[in-house]
Amino acid sequence: MSSKLTPKGVVAFLTDFGLMDHYVGVMKGRILAELLGEANPIFIDITHEIPPQDIRKGALKLKFAYPYFPQGTIFLVIVDPGVGTERKAIVIVTENYFFVGPNNGVFTFPAKEAQVLECFEIDLEKIMRPPFSSTFHGRDLFAPAVAQLLRRIPVEIWSKPLSNEALTLLSFPEPKRTASGYSLSIWDIDRFGNLITNFSKIMAKNHFKVLVNGQEVRRVNTYGEGGDGEILALFSSEGLLEIAIRNSSAANSLKDPQIEIIFE
Repeated sequence: MSSKLTPKGVVAFLTDFGLMDHYVGVMKGRILAELLGEANPIFIDITHEIPPQDIRKGALKLKFAYPYFPQGTIFLVIVDPGVGTERKAIVIVTENYFFVGPNNGVFTFPAKEAQVLECFEIDLEKIMRPPFSSTFHGRDLFAPAVAQLLRRIPVEIWSKPLSNEALTLLSFPEPKRTASGYSLSIWDIDRFGNLITNFSKIMAKNHFKVLVNGQEVRRVNTYGEGGDGEILALFSSEGLLEIAIRNSSAANSLKDPQIEIIFE
């Protein structure tokens, strides 16, 4: 490998493919077929339930997941509405991980948060073998690229250098400073209907109030502290402030509320 980091045999998948169709299984089969027994990777599915073509959701779920994996993990991330177009297929090597997928912003957070050591554009002519499809690069392009990494074939042999500045990055809103605190945006909504904001625990002071649509809501440490149907504010497992309703969906009940932080 071009850097000191070497794959440890773990491949983590994150896609919008769902599990109804054959796509995820075929990608795993293609990786194994390319390896020809040279390695026995461990496959981990982060999620395949990203809404179709929702690159922003994919980027957020990757942010929430990747720091908890062992060093040397390869992340194969495919949320790719531009498949078959001129968008680049890339490999990002950071201090601890490899990321393989389209250059469309899905790698925004590791590109910003991690120490990016090297970036590469995959050479399609060196990876894709006919017959191949222009609509299933997961199988015909990205899976073989992952296999090359697992075989520890130097990336430079099948890719060309790409500058860090060429990485596509998405813009996620930061909290807006107000005279008394912050006005927040909703970054994500989980399957329980909890509203996950862009206010991080590291930004919090000892004493602050949370207002939802102008009304103060109670801050708690766990969902169980709330009364049935009560609007609550708490820090999620990712360290981001979320608005929840005990035994209900905040997203359904509140829609798109105004959320404010007031420092006391």
